[in-house]
Amino acid sequence: MEQNQFDELEPVEVTTDNKEKEKELKEYEKLLLAEADRKLREKAESLVNMGCFNQVQESVIDFNDYTFINYGKKYKGRYSLYQNKNTMELVFICPLVENNKGDVDEDKTMKPYAYDCIYTELMDEETYQAVCQAAKNNLSSKVKVLYNASFIVFFVMLAITLFIFTYNIITTSANGFLSAIASAFYYTVTYFAIDTIMLPLLVLISIKYKKYKDQ
Repeated sequence: MEQNQFDELEPVEVTTDNKEKEKELKEYEKLLLAEADRKLREKAESLVNMGCFNQVQESVIDFNDYTFINYGKKYKGRYSLYQNKNTMELVFICPLVENNKGDVDEDKTMKPYAYDCIYTELMDEETYQAVCQAAKNNLSSKVKVLYNASFIVFFVMLAITLFIFTYNIITTSANGFLSAIASAFYYTVTYFAIDTIMLPLLVLISIKYKKYKDQ
C-alpha cells in the first residue's frame, strides 16, 4: 500500500467562523496575524532541521483541537502545519490515503486511513533561542573549516600553476624568451583555466560566509 496525499482531500483548515473573523479584521491586524504565522512556520521548520521532533503515524486526529497555520507552501509539498490549541505544540500533518489511481472504481474523496505527523518539541522561546544558538555555533565551526579549506585549495592550486609556468620558462629559455613564454602557457593553460574558475567561486563563497556570520 503506497502513501499519497490528494490535493482534493484536505482536513478542515479554516472554519466558517474563522473566515468571518478574518473578514472583520483590519488590514494591519491581518498583517500581524500573517507575521505570527510566519514565525510559527519558521520555528517549526527550524526544530525539525535541528532534530527536535518525533514522527509518528496516527489513525485518528481531531482537528477541532488544532489551529491551522496558513503560511507558505506545504512542508515538503505534503505536510500542513497545525498548532495544538491546548499545548501550543506545533505539528506537521500529512493525511495518508490508499493510492488507487488507475482503478476503475477510483474514489478521490475517500478518507485518509491514517495521518503522518511530525510533532516538534515543545519549548519556551528562551529555550528555543538557546537551542538555535547552540546549533548555529556547532554548524559555524564546520562552515568555517570549509571556508578556510576553499582558500587553501585555491592558493595551493595557484602555487602549482605558477611553479609549472616558471619551470617551463626556465627549461625552454634556450629557444628564446617569446618561445619560452608560449611553451609555458601551453603547458599550464589548463591550470590557469581552473584558477580562473575558482577565483569567482571563492569570491562568492566569501560573500555567502560574510552573510552567514552576520545572521
